[in-house]
Amino acid sequence: MITALVHRIRTQCGPELNTFRSQVHALASQEIGSGGLDAAATTMARRPCLATPGVSVDIVGFTCPRSSEGRPSVRVAVSLSLQPGRRASAVHWEEAHAWAGAVASGEWAAAEYVGSQESPDGMVFHYALKTAEDPYAVPEYSAVPEYAAPEYSADYSTAL
Repeated sequence: MITALVHRIRTQCGPELNTFRSQVHALASQEIGSGGLDAAATTMARRPCLATPGVSVDIVGFTCPRSSEGRPSVRVAVSLSLQPGRRASAVHWEEAHAWAGAVASGEWAAAEYVGSQESPDGMVFHYALKTAEDPYAVPEYSAVPEYAAPEYSADYSTAL
């Protein structure tokens, strides 16, 4: 399901994704840490979920201080927000993995799931964007086990 959603997202939102990737790439080239900015962020316009009606998607890209290799850590947060009256048990939460996978393209070989948390109106999922040169880069489309939302007890360290 995730691979099909990634393809659908890239097909339907290609220009928006390209703009967002360009913005994130520009942030990553800024002087983050060591006398420069502490961090920087950009966002993509709110979109409706493709797999679950009544849920919207917000994506924020941000950078953290440079790693020991001198590159900033690039992260993406994907928020799935339920509209009033929408039940969490009926949401396809894995769509967050698909959006992160759709963002991971070009310079970034993969989006690695690093955690999630409940928000007042849904869930926020966090991912690290990995470059092809990263020795710990994960495959772009690793299998993601099925899970019951919003409880996450499985290890998703290789989600995408």
